[in-house]
Amino acid sequence: MLEVQASEMNQDGTITLKVGGTEIQFAKQSDLGAVKAAQTKAETDVAQLRTDLATSNTSKDESHQNYLKEKAAKETLETGVAEHTTTKTALADMETKMADLTKVSGESSTELTDRIRKVLTDGWKIDAEKIKDMPLADLKQTEATLILTGKLPAPANYDIAPGNGGSPAKLEGKSPFQLAQIGYEEGGKSK
Repeated sequence: MLEVQASEMNQDGTITLKVGGTEIQFAKQSDLGAVKAAQTKAETDVAQLRTDLATSNTSKDESHQNYLKEKAAKETLETGVAEHTTTKTALADMETKMADLTKVSGESSTELTDRIRKVLTDGWKIDAEKIKDMPLADLKQTEATLILTGKLPAPANYDIAPGNGGSPAKLEGKSPFQLAQIGYEEGGKSK
């Protein structure tokens, strides 16, 4: 056992001796227990901090993943909204076109109905009062039925009737220019 004077002690209570050219630090056994306990507590604290850091990193990663999912969902929603706007515009265009087509179809249907009525009254000599309220489908069916009878409609009369500007004999042998002049002259008389 070595005895050391108090003047050779370090301020932390340790003693430093040179043995074979190497400095060795000696401490009291009671101090070693306190240092060992402090080291164990420090190691436990470091382990707890590492666990807390790992938990924090896991939580951060989960939060980042949730953020990325929400960002992707937002982008998908924005894309859907843009597609919806495009679809809505296309639908409005189609509705406008449909309205135009319905209008044209209605006009064409009315014109066709009037033409069939005229053919039935002028060609087939059907009383106009009997067919004035018939819808187009019924008019078509009536015309088809009449055609099935094998009877032909009366031919249209394009000849000039006497009293309406002269006789057909008056027009024979005339050039188109002369016919136009006669038509012009005769047209003014009927007014």
